[in-house]
Formats: sequence, C-alpha cells, structure tokens
Amino acid sequence: MYGLPSYGDIDPTPFVAITYSLLFGIMFGDLGQGLVLMLLGIFLSRFKKMRLGAVAIRIGIASAFFGLLYGSFFGNEEILTPFYTEFLGLAHKPIHIMDSEFTMTLLIAAIAIGAALIVISMIINIVTLLKKRHYAEVICSHNGFSGLLLYGYVLAAAALSLGFGISIVSTPFILLFVGLPLVLIFLKEPLERKFHKEKMFPNGFGGFFVEGFFELFEIILSYVTNTMSFLRVGGFVLSHAGMMLVVTSLMAMVGGAGSIIVFIGGNLFVMALEGMIVGIQVLRLEFYEMFSRYYEGNGIAFDALNK
Repeated sequence: MYGLPSYGDIDPTPFVAITYSLLFGIMFGDLGQGLVLMLLGIFLSRFKKMRLGAVAIRIGIASAFFGLLYGSFFGNEEILTPFYTEFLGLAHKPIHIMDSEFTMTLLIAAIAIGAALIVISMIINIVTLLKKRHYAEVICSHNGFSGLLLYGYVLAAAALSLGFGISIVSTPFILLFVGLPLVLIFLKEPLERKFHKEKMFPNGFGGFFVEGFFELFEIILSYVTNTMSFLRVGGFVLSHAGMMLVVTSLMAMVGGAGSIIVFIGGNLFVMALEGMIVGIQVLRLEFYEMFSRYYEGNGIAFDALNK
C-alpha cells in the first residue's frame, strides 16, 4: 500500500514502532500472555532469524506492561490484586477492565488516545510540508494548519465542556476556529494555483463549487469517522477480557485435571485468534487514520552501481 519515504519525507518508522506497540499493548493487555509473546519473539528472532520476531518482542513487552496495569495474568483478573494492595499499599489495582462503571471511561480514553495520535500525525505532516516548502498546502490542507486549528478547537471545546463545564463555543471563536479553516480548506486548490501564478478556476467557479462542497463534506465526515474508529481500541480491550472470562468459566465447569487442559488450550486459542485480530486492527489504524495524513511513500530505493 505504501512505498519508501521520498527524499523530503520523514521516516515514519520510529513513530509507527511506538504507536503500534502502544495500541497493541492496550488492546492485548495480559501480563502472562504478553510474556509468552515476548519469549516467542526472542525465539523467532534469535534462532529462526525472523524479523517478525523482533516485532513480537516489542508488542509482547507492551502487552505485559498493560496487563500488569489491568491486573490480568492469563485471564485471571484478581491474581495480581495483592501485588497492588499488599506490596505497593494501594487501595486496589489501577484499572478494572471488567467493572461495568469503567466501560464508559475506557471508551472515552480510547477516543482521546486516537484524537491525540491524529493531532500528532497532522503536526508531522505540517513539518514535512514545511521541509518541502509547500506553504499553500501547509496553511490550507485539512491535514495542515487549517485542519489542525479546526480539529483542535473541536477537541478542546468538547474536553472543556465535558470535563470542566467550561464553554468556549461562541460566535467569535466559531468564526475564527471553524469558519476560517473551513474556507481555507475549501479554497485550497484555487489558492495553490494562485500561489503558482495560475488561473484559480480554470473550469469555472460553478463546477469547482459543487466538487469542493462535497469534498469539504467528506473531509468533515472523515474527522468524525477517523476519531470514532479508535473506539475499537477500547472494544478489543473488553473483547480480550471477555474471551478470557469464558476460558476461566470453562475451567471452573470442567474442574480437576481437565481444567489445566482448558487453561492451556484456551490461552493458546485466545492468543492466536485475538493476537491476529488485534494485529490487523492496529495495522488498519496505522494505515488509514495516521499514515494517510502525513505519508505518501513515493520514494525510490537507492541502488548502488558498485555492488
């Protein structure tokens, strides 16, 4: 889907490495399963020389870290509680995944993480465009300064209103932080032509207006859908915990030596199925919600004449 970074682009590898590990760890949080994934990665990396093994090490560490915060160890949500209450002296473990009152907080946190990553992606895009000296696009692009101003204002207004009861929604603010960015985004292509001393509306204003209107509507809709897409982060946290709850329930039903078989088989099944699904979903978030905002991938690999 994407090629190498071009000469003026920013290499996205560090950003992707950090965000992929972070999102995978949140969605696949389990201390025991994370450590198993890390050990599997070490084996694949050192003995099989597979590059995917190095990835497994990192996402395994992230999964183990968040599993420790969740207090989850191979699906058992209470086994690590004494570590926090007796050893660390806390009243309870930091995060209660299976608590119904925590569900809304989890989903809001997932949206907040997604919004922060989208903002960071926009900032990376602005820096890249400045390096390329594409000043018109820096100002007018929906992933440039205008988009950042609009998206940031909406986020700030929602956060202040919901969190502190402070309203910054007023006519002057709307005109400055919503109206002006929308006009600039709408007129991006004509302003780019004007910047290059070309005719602003080569095919007439009417055709441009109709096309630009629907493009602007799609851009506004994309802000909402891209942000809401990060709800899957919270959803898969609950899904992973729910699947492991089924495993523990089956263990209790079987009992005896059979519970050990259910424990091993259930954990292997959840790790394989959930790990694959989470890996794909995080990759989707990387590609569609972040990559598309700051990365083009039009580079050509350097091929030396003297080999």
